[in-house]
Amino acid sequence: MLVMEKEQKIYNITELAEQLKVTRQAIYKWIEKGWIKPKRDYKNYPVFTEDSVEEIIKWKNKIK
Repeated sequence: MLVMEKEQKIYNITELAEQLKVTRQAIYKWIEKGWIKPKRDYKNYPVFTEDSVEEIIKWKNKIK
């Protein structure tokens, strides 16, 4: 049986920063420190799925 994954929106750094109400530099710092782990697109740019954005929001709310 083939199970299809749901189609997910992909967020780039700018869209993620807007969603989280932080700067792009903050996102880059979190990636650099290993606190969040982006997927990479075909140009090797960091991107985030809807699921990963939800996880990042939970993580961000926990550290407040």
